[in-house]
Amino acid sequence: MICRITGDLGYLAMEIKLIRNKDDYQIALRQIKALWNAAPGTPDGDRLEILSMLVSRYEEEHYPINEPDPIEYMKIRMEELGLRHEDLVPYIGSKESVTEVLDGKRSLSLEMIRNLHRGLGFSLEALIAEPSGPGFKTESQPQPLKLDDPIAIKGIEVFEDEDDFQRWLNTRNTALGNVKPVDWLDTPERRKQVLNVLVCLEHGMYS
Repeated sequence: MICRITGDLGYLAMEIKLIRNKDDYQIALRQIKALWNAAPGTPDGDRLEILSMLVSRYEEEHYPINEPDPIEYMKIRMEELGLRHEDLVPYIGSKESVTEVLDGKRSLSLEMIRNLHRGLGFSLEALIAEPSGPGFKTESQPQPLKLDDPIAIKGIEVFEDEDDFQRWLNTRNTALGNVKPVDWLDTPERRKQVLNVLVCLEHGMYS
C-alpha cells in the first residue's frame, strides 16, 4: 500500500494507490527535483521521502534491472533529478569530497549516507549495496542488524527507541504476510519491503 501522487507540486494526496503509469512516474520525478532542498522533518521533507519510496517501487516493478553499485546509483539519480556535483556538497561535505566519491576514490561514510537519504531521498539500500557481479552471492540467512544498517537507522528513527524497534522486529507483521520482520531480512528484495513498511509506518500508512 502506497500513496498516489498528484500533478500539484504543493500537494500530496494520501490516497492509498500506486503510481500506475509513466506520466505519474515523470510527475513524481519532477516533484522530487522541486523538493530536493526540503529539510528533513518538514512537510516537504516528508513528501520527498514518500515520493522517493513511490518512485523506487515503480522502478522495481517496471524497470527490473540489476541493482547498481552505490556510485552508479548516485549518478543515475543525479541525472534523473538534474543535479550537479555542487548540489551534493551540503550532503557530502565539500566539492573535492563529492568528486572523490563519484570517482570511486572515497567511500561513502555513514553520515554521508544519512544526509543523502534524508536530504535528497536517495535509497538507503542502494547507497549501502555491495557491487554486483558473477561472483556476488546473497546471504541465505538473515544476519543480526548492526546500528549502521539502513533498516536499523530508519527503524530507530521511526520508533525513537531502540528497544521498541527491536520489539517490532520480532513481532509478526501483517504487511509482511504475518512474518516477523527479523525473519524477512534474508534477501535484498525482502529487506527493501521491510524498509518500505517502516517508511509507511512513519507516515501513518500502517497502524
